[in-house]
Amino acid sequence: MALGDAQDNFRANNEWKVPAAEFIRSFSKWREVSHQHPVEITNHGRVSHVLTAIDYFERLIQSDRPMHDVTESSLFGLADWVDESIIVCSAAEELVYANRVAKAACHIDATPTANLPLKQVLPTIAGSLLEVHFRRTLIGREPTAADLPSPFMHDGWLHFRSFPLQDKTVLMFRDITEDVQRHRLGDVKEALLQAFSAHGSLGYLRLSMRGTIERVDAAMCQWLGLSEERLLGVPLVDLIARHSRVDCREAFEAVYDGSGPKVIDCIFMSNTDGELPLRCSIVQLHGAYGAEGLVVVLTRIE
Repeated sequence: MALGDAQDNFRANNEWKVPAAEFIRSFSKWREVSHQHPVEITNHGRVSHVLTAIDYFERLIQSDRPMHDVTESSLFGLADWVDESIIVCSAAEELVYANRVAKAACHIDATPTANLPLKQVLPTIAGSLLEVHFRRTLIGREPTAADLPSPFMHDGWLHFRSFPLQDKTVLMFRDITEDVQRHRLGDVKEALLQAFSAHGSLGYLRLSMRGTIERVDAAMCQWLGLSEERLLGVPLVDLIARHSRVDCREAFEAVYDGSGPKVIDCIFMSNTDGELPLRCSIVQLHGAYGAEGLVVVLTRIE
């Protein structure tokens, strides 16, 4: 019988209830009964105590144990399901635990490494920023978080956190190299666009997959005699002279189809100068999910 069912049964059965006076007079009898079923002892009709066997009592306590009594090994087993590197160190700077992600990222040997000095298991952290943050938490018990260069991979970056956990120190980190590189490349792109605008003899266009202008620089606006507001959303082919449209359209469509970069001379129509010959360098723009349009760099043909 399950423990909960037994509790419900003995509380519903008056045969297992006894007044305190009767319990004292027949103690040996009720002690024997308690080995089979818990005995409720009443005082003025209300249950005040329960007599039960020690094994039943221990099982009852075990079933009511709070969640914070979960063993350390159970917590470590849970950490193996986290998709982030987790390393736990003792106050003596010894490795207590490393989850599967940490072992892969830090090239930790599969053989048992617990209770070994952390520097022996991870020699590459010596002198790194990761070690600085680790020691701040280890000594001052201060939680830290930072993006820092990875000591485990050349040109790699980590988002790193450390915090105290009772007498231990927990290190958690994940690789953010792609995110850092993406932001850096973004800065390079903006710098190039600013350089094009400052150059004066270079123009820049970004076209959508529908062939409309999504971005245009100041030089191109000046050459065409139109403001940026009037050019955004306009199909590029509408700005090209009729006698030049067929060849230009074929070149642009070929780049859209993935045939690679092309260079072609196109005759644009300017509001100020009439026909405007421009040399166009056309490249497909790739995003995270495929082609997103075209990038066109233009120079004037004198």
